[in-house]
Amino acid sequence: MSGKKIEKEAREKIVIDMNDFLITYAKTILGPVPDLAQKIYAAGKNDITGLDQLFNDSGYGRKQKYQAIAQGFVSDFYHTAPDNTKNDVDKLVHEAMQYLGKHSEQLNHWAEV
Repeated sequence: MSGKKIEKEAREKIVIDMNDFLITYAKTILGPVPDLAQKIYAAGKNDITGLDQLFNDSGYGRKQKYQAIAQGFVSDFYHTAPDNTKNDVDKLVHEAMQYLGKHSEQLNHWAEV
């Protein structure tokens, strides 16, 4: 398996994990809300800090349930010191949010379980 394929598969897996953690968190904060994934996506698609207002949690969900997971992955997978990962973390968070928007129906099903 090529390095690029391994990287692509690892990134897809972490993106799914990030969204799973975020939806689980959102469900505990907002309760059983119809179209939960769409609501999360709408809040964070243009600016990830929009999640702070949705959750009304001073950024806890965004930082701990999304950005921290991205930070850990980038540091571990690319063997990069946390101080040098901001751009890569921001790209991964954006990638995860785009995935959330494109797969909201599937992710809503997870939220209902």
